[in-house]
Amino acid sequence: MIISDSGVPHPIIAQTVAAFEKAGTTYLLTFPPGEKNKNLITVESLCRKALALGADRRTAIVALGGGVSGNVAGMVAGMLCRGLPLIHIPTTLIAASDSVLSLKQGVNLDQGKNILGFFYTPRVVCVELSFLHSLPAREIRSGLCELVKNLLAILPEQMDTYRKLLRPSNQYRMEELQQFIEFCIEAKMTVMQDDPYEKNHAVVLEYGHTIGHAVELLGNGDYSHGESIAFGMLCMSTVSKWLGLLTEKEVDLHYELLELVGANVIPPSLWIPNIERYMLRDNKKGYRRYVPGKTGLVLLNGLGRINQEAGSFITYVDDALVRESIRYHTESKIHIKG
Repeated sequence: MIISDSGVPHPIIAQTVAAFEKAGTTYLLTFPPGEKNKNLITVESLCRKALALGADRRTAIVALGGGVSGNVAGMVAGMLCRGLPLIHIPTTLIAASDSVLSLKQGVNLDQGKNILGFFYTPRVVCVELSFLHSLPAREIRSGLCELVKNLLAILPEQMDTYRKLLRPSNQYRMEELQQFIEFCIEAKMTVMQDDPYEKNHAVVLEYGHTIGHAVELLGNGDYSHGESIAFGMLCMSTVSKWLGLLTEKEVDLHYELLELVGANVIPPSLWIPNIERYMLRDNKKGYRRYVPGKTGLVLLNGLGRINQEAGSFITYVDDALVRESIRYHTESKIHIKG
């Protein structure tokens, strides 16, 4: 059963279906694209369709598409018959270099992003580079924002290599895309090999995501995942500087690298109350006991080092300080050049 959203280009779908038909009976199940369809209603509908077509314990689920398709298909695979083999075939750079490398499968509720889900391991992740080569620049940029996160938070020793490769046009050769993906796999495996369920130091992968997810949901498609995370990282870098955890130079590197990929997300300041509302329901909430008036965040204590506080990798920050960082980046006249 190949599960894909209807926005995946037809030639990619046709090529994938034809390849799997050589191995056995193959069906294509589709759903409408977008975060608004990443929910249990979509998952249930796909499960019913799969069962109607004869899905059983010998069925494999193939996720074809970006991060939304990967998560939705991952939920279907983990729930049908209490677990069917899952194969990921990502068609976006951000899926190939980030989302499908995680064991996390999840869908959204109105209250927040990825609130419902579980950990479920795919049998294989297959990146077909030719599927990525015709992606629009904005899709490439989205993936490279996560690459920037990996440089800042996990492998800063490779900074100089990628400074030379990144460019705002986001036009890259196939071998360059391959290099980006291999780097992101290396970064992700560096922290996940000893923490596959991302409960301890691997939570650094969520750097910038607490605010970023809120912006992504509020934008309702206006901002990509990577662009939203870029904004979240800038806010976190500012908070870290105010707390004495990052130097001015280290904060400047956030701006420099994001400028090199052309990220330029400035949500309106009117969103701040709603950003805070979503942050209250962040899916990392509960790693530490709740403290009124404070928000738990993933912060860096120097490049490549997650900050620890009271034995936890989540740092509590006064709500007022978090709010001020968001306001600074929505109202400041100094922003990344698009």
